[in-house]
Amino acid sequence: VKDSESKMYVTRRLSECQRNSSKALPEGPNSGVLVIQDEESKPTCCFGSCYDSELKGLPFPQNAKLTVIYRTGVGNDRRSYHDPVMFIPVLDHPPSSNRYYVIKRRGKHSGEASVSASEEDRVPSCFCFSYVPEAKPQ
Repeated sequence: VKDSESKMYVTRRLSECQRNSSKALPEGPNSGVLVIQDEESKPTCCFGSCYDSELKGLPFPQNAKLTVIYRTGVGNDRRSYHDPVMFIPVLDHPPSSNRYYVIKRRGKHSGEASVSASEEDRVPSCFCFSYVPEAKPQ
C-alpha cells in the first residue's frame, strides 16, 4: 500500500514528451516527471552532422549539464556570471508548466536551491531603476 505522503518521480524520454505531451503528465498525487535527453531529442547543427550544445526550448532534461549565465552592469563594468545548475521539476506539475527547483551543481552552495523572486520583490534604486536584492540559497 502506497503512503499518501510518499513522493515519486517517473522518467520519460524528451523525444516522447516532444511527440506526445500527454505522456509527460505526472501519474498521481505527489508525483513528477524527470525528462531525460535521448539521442533522438539532441539538437543538431550542420545538417545533422554534429550536436548543438544549446538547448532549444523547454522542458529542461535532468541529465543535461546546464549553466545559467547572467550579466550585470554596462560598459567597462559589465560582468558575466556562470552558475552550473540542475533543474528539477516541481511535484504535481506537468513538464509543460515549466516550474523547476534550481539546484546549484558546484561550489560553496552545491546542492542548495536558489530562491526565486517575483516582481513584488523588486526594490527601487537610483535613476528610476529597480533590482531584486540577493537572497541566500536555501
